[in-house]
Amino acid sequence: MKTSRYAYIFPLTFAIIWGMTFIWSEQILYVYSPITMAFIRLSLASLFLFIFVKATKKLQKFEGKDFRLMILAAFVEPFLYQIGESYGILHSSGSFAAIMVALIPLVVPIAIWFVFGIRSSWTIILGLMVSFGGILYMVLGENFELMVDVRGVLFLSLAIGSAVVYVLCIQKLSTKYNPFTIVYYQTFLSALMFLPLFVATGWQEFRSVSFDFSIYRNLVMLAIFGSGVAFICFVESIRQIGAVRTQLFTNLIPIITAVGAYFLLDELFTSQKIIGMAIVILGLLISQIEWKK
Repeated sequence: MKTSRYAYIFPLTFAIIWGMTFIWSEQILYVYSPITMAFIRLSLASLFLFIFVKATKKLQKFEGKDFRLMILAAFVEPFLYQIGESYGILHSSGSFAAIMVALIPLVVPIAIWFVFGIRSSWTIILGLMVSFGGILYMVLGENFELMVDVRGVLFLSLAIGSAVVYVLCIQKLSTKYNPFTIVYYQTFLSALMFLPLFVATGWQEFRSVSFDFSIYRNLVMLAIFGSGVAFICFVESIRQIGAVRTQLFTNLIPIITAVGAYFLLDELFTSQKIIGMAIVILGLLISQIEWKK
């Protein structure tokens, strides 16, 4: 069955937004700890989503067993994922974190096959390999070395594992519930999970930091777009084009981050990055080829 071209609006949208979230997060982490940032972000997002689902009457009720799966989804992402991503950025950089996230599409097809018995086509696998090669080319130095704090790698590895489990949960939940319901509950439940950590470690920090418009602007952007709009597009993308093809679009995230970092953080934009971006896009195009038997 041929996929509508309009379905690709959703993965393109979340890729652009999540590419920018690494830059917003990196700027916020100069002021707030990862726990404080995550709790404020998710609390604001929960409020925004609650108003939205109530106003539009999009909220559905979960069945008992499905709600347990929803709790698991919220625990792995945003809760564990935010811890892994935020501390990963703190011990590396927004650009490196975006690149590590690009490993997720390589793992998802294996997890989907192992759990659901669904195999990916050879064009998807080839596209994944080409795109990941482009990402590596973007970040490796002249001697093909990558110098990074091991703590950053470990935390980002936690984020990758959490994201894979999350995709498996959403693959099942998205067949019964609309994306607005899923994203609202995952955001609200995850905010509750962060609350004890915030009270224990972040409250005094939050009170002691003076108001900074740019920091709160970034927090609002993270909440509404990063935790709201992008996740809704992500879930809808899984519904329309499948989990594996959806995950392929996360390979665009390092490109968006690199471009944004060039303009906002004065990071270098070299010919090596441009070539790597072209390879990533080539792999993405390969993966979308649908062969008829």
